[in-house]
Amino acid sequence: MIDEKKEYNIYIDESGDEGINKGSKYFILTAIMVEKEKDLEISRSVDDIKKSLEMNNKIQLHWKLLKGFPNKRMIMETVSNLEITIINIIIDTSSITYIPSNNIYFYFSGYLYERICWLMSERNGVANINISSRGNLSKKSLGNFVNSRNHKKFEIDSSKIKTIKIIPNERKKLLQLADCCCSALFQALKYNDKTHFDYIKIIKNKIYSKKGNFISYGLKLVPSSSNSIEIKNLIEYLKQNKK
Repeated sequence: MIDEKKEYNIYIDESGDEGINKGSKYFILTAIMVEKEKDLEISRSVDDIKKSLEMNNKIQLHWKLLKGFPNKRMIMETVSNLEITIINIIIDTSSITYIPSNNIYFYFSGYLYERICWLMSERNGVANINISSRGNLSKKSLGNFVNSRNHKKFEIDSSKIKTIKIIPNERKKLLQLADCCCSALFQALKYNDKTHFDYIKIIKNKIYSKKGNFISYGLKLVPSSSNSIEIKNLIEYLKQNKK
């Protein structure tokens, strides 16, 4: 009997500037994962969000353009009720001393693909990866990285990845939702206060974890030399404020 694997669609976006000492302190990569057969149903949640915001459905949902805490809380509450799993790789650019700025994306994205493969192994699945387009990213370069045997630092099982596509956000509703999840975390770390931490508390139940532990799984901080006070404060807040 053939062991059929379930297909999952993965949507990846980013927030922040990976430039060392000239951009934001944090550069974040976020993936949201949905079962392929539930993709259309879940993507309709973006239409519902736009309707609640009284947005034209043809306009792209973009977190940075939204005004008001209630509107952003509403989005996070919608996310908390969806059948998705969220993975975040948080790169503290202020702690990087040995990697050129233009290599940060590729170097640290390995942590994200590694965790995607972990999830595929756990769920007997294969991933269709959809990545928000960016200037220096090509399907060929990304495919070469994922299939390379040189990234011994990461446990990337390329057999768990079926397809990789690079797509503009406006063409995929769930890339827009990934933008919201990623940008909410970026703001939580930027402002380092309870109001913004609350965004992440609301969606805590969707963050990839093992036995209740999401640190190093759905909230992975790199490099290991980082001593991020913002992450420590966020994690402490999440522990004290269980949903």
